Amino acid sequence: MTTDHYRRFLAYGRRYVWPTFVLALLFNVGYGASTGVVPLLIRYLFDDVLPAGDRQRLYLAPVVIVLVIAVRALCQFLGSYLTETVGQSITADLRGELAQRVLDLPQSYINRHPSTVLVSRVLTDVTLAKTGIVDGVSTVLKDGITLAALVVVAFYQDWLLSLIAFFLFPLGVWPVLRTAKKVRRHSRQGQTRLAQLAAYLQESLLGARVVKIFGMQAYELERFQRENRSVRHQALRTTRAKLINQPLMELLGAVGFCAVLVYGGEAVMGGSRTTGSFFAFLTSLYLCYAPFKGLGKANATLQQGVAAAEELFAILDTPADPVEAAAPQSLQALHQGLRAEAVEFGYDPGDPVIRGLDLVIPRGSTVALVGPSGGGKSTIIDLFCRFYDPSAGRISIDGIDLRDLSLASLRRLIALVDQNTFLFNDTIANNIAYGQGSEGRVSRAAIEAAARAANAHGFIRELPEGYDTLIGENGTLLSGGQRQRLAIARALIKNAPILFLDEATSALDSASEQVVQEALDRLMANRTTLVVAHRLSTVVNADRIVVIEAGRVLESGRHEELLARGGLYADLVSTQFATAVAAPPA
Repeated sequence: MTTDHYRRFLAYGRRYVWPTFVLALLFNVGYGASTGVVPLLIRYLFDDVLPAGDRQRLYLAPVVIVLVIAVRALCQFLGSYLTETVGQSITADLRGELAQRVLDLPQSYINRHPSTVLVSRVLTDVTLAKTGIVDGVSTVLKDGITLAALVVVAFYQDWLLSLIAFFLFPLGVWPVLRTAKKVRRHSRQGQTRLAQLAAYLQESLLGARVVKIFGMQAYELERFQRENRSVRHQALRTTRAKLINQPLMELLGAVGFCAVLVYGGEAVMGGSRTTGSFFAFLTSLYLCYAPFKGLGKANATLQQGVAAAEELFAILDTPADPVEAAAPQSLQALHQGLRAEAVEFGYDPGDPVIRGLDLVIPRGSTVALVGPSGGGKSTIIDLFCRFYDPSAGRISIDGIDLRDLSLASLRRLIALVDQNTFLFNDTIANNIAYGQGSEGRVSRAAIEAAARAANAHGFIRELPEGYDTLIGENGTLLSGGQRQRLAIARALIKNAPILFLDEATSALDSASEQVVQEALDRLMANRTTLVVAHRLSTVVNADRIVVIEAGRVLESGRHEELLARGGLYADLVSTQFATAVAAPPA
């Protein structure tokens, strides 16, 4: 499985193989080869130049050494820079693909995973995967080539001393391989902890008002610190697993060096080896241990990268839900209406939320869903938007099953306004024009017309920069009623034939509700509307009111008819709706 992750991640670099990666590889080869020249120069200097008393070659030697070191430094710089270029390009491509996938993730997946975890995967884990895999592979190539060149030079100089020096090297490979899985496991757990830490902090920031009013700063800080300690603990476990091999490598290197020193020193004293050849060999041996240790570190870095890549590919491999048809149909307009037939649905298997739903919404009509909280009313809207597919039954538009329509075609026909209005940290104009690409594709006159129809132009005009005012994260600089009116303006400018209203006025005071309701009436005109409401004023004029309880249709009819029956709707009017109307301004 690990090999698959390597291969899959590195596949993103195919477009950068020529010429960038090939040049990086050539420069890394040059770096490794130039390193092997150094011991040969030392041997030549001590065995040939100094004994001969050749001052001309002696003075030339520093020039050659400086040139070799300069070539080595240049190869190192260019090899590292070009490798980093490939790595950053792969990172950008993968991050872009991940962002696209995150925006298309199934709604059920998004509901079950904190947004900060997904953001952490896209930003932090991509960088970690790049650092681990690209930089790790680069280090393996560079240090591997350098080590190979030095070993060849060492055997060229003295094969017997080379055997003595390197016979312990294989012993250093086993612990490196043994700890690879441990490093990967600890690193993966550490990344998950770090993402959870970010989730705690984001919750505290977004819920700052609630945290402060309930005096829970100490609790939230303790929760953060507890997770922070776990992150620290996990990071140290990863570090221990990465570093545990280094002392062994140092020890093996020292043993090998000492063996060569004793045996080679005896040979020099006995006259069978020259001082220059022995010193040159010791230089080769000394230079070998740095890339050998580098390979050990690169393996640990690689394991961290693979752990991050596993998390990234888990997101990329999340199956689409709902699945688009192989040859989806396209619908340009609404002609007949919407229908749900014997629909069953549950977020978890064996726990149905919607049971046997039959619902018809004729074109141009307004159908209101009412009933106790938790009965499945908002879920019905989600099913019509096709955020989920029913587990049984059928939902259709103009007789076409939603599963046979392209998602883009379906959602082009729909506008949605709900109680949890989401706005972007952008200008008012861009928030209204959202869904039309950008403000530049929509005239300012059209934006202002939509704002007027949504009863928003008045308060917008009083803002410091009018339509160019930045409204903060999720519109925090605006009141609830102002945010709702911008959402209505956004729906108006989309001009979709189908409108879904999910308790669009439930969180407003009486004064704000009246202004927003006027805007909603304009929005609902000449549209096919499905509305979920807890306020009598929103549903009383609906063409049909459907009472939903425990995912089933309990009653259906007009306001007067349902009151006359004296059933659940009549109870709601006298209790829930009456309370909503009589509630004092917030």
